[in-house]
Amino acid sequence: MNPALDPWRGERIGLFGGTFDPPHTGHVGMARHARDVLGLDRVLFSVAPNPPHKPAGSMSPLEHRVEMVRLAIDGADGLELARIEDEGALSFTVDLLRACRSRTRADLYFIIGADSLGEFSTWKDPAEILRLATMVVFARGREPLHLEVPGPAAIVVFDSPVFDVSSTAVRRLLGAGDAFAGLIDPRVAGYAREHGLYRRAE
Repeated sequence: MNPALDPWRGERIGLFGGTFDPPHTGHVGMARHARDVLGLDRVLFSVAPNPPHKPAGSMSPLEHRVEMVRLAIDGADGLELARIEDEGALSFTVDLLRACRSRTRADLYFIIGADSLGEFSTWKDPAEILRLATMVVFARGREPLHLEVPGPAAIVVFDSPVFDVSSTAVRRLLGAGDAFAGLIDPRVAGYAREHGLYRRAE
């Protein structure tokens, strides 16, 4: 592979895993902010094929979610799409990080919203997650955040800016044909309409 095209080059790599159904401006804003403030070489988006917390059949097909992420980050310097996870397996964060660690010796920074961090103790092998990567947490509101961390770990918590956008809300707006200015890239919205996504809003 051309070294200039290797997504695993560098010393500090951000990882942003999720369902991205659809990806919205909050996702892109979080990735950009983490990249700039933490001096990351790049942020890699990994679209979860089968997240364990989502019922089977409740999400848009993987290929659509991947293409929407591609559109959402197109032209954004330092943000890239990486196909890391096995399509047939459940998408556990610890397995994603292990797969990343097998590809690079760079320091890994895993980006999440504070709402996800509130459920962290229920994730598969949270102690191993904290061993493999620094957690980078963004506020999704103004509620106080409390987390008991097992063992030595590194966590970066941004209390601002607040990216208070949810994919659930965006799906509802798209499904109802309501205005969504500023919440989602117009190219992503156009793709969703073209492929009939979110017609049955939650």
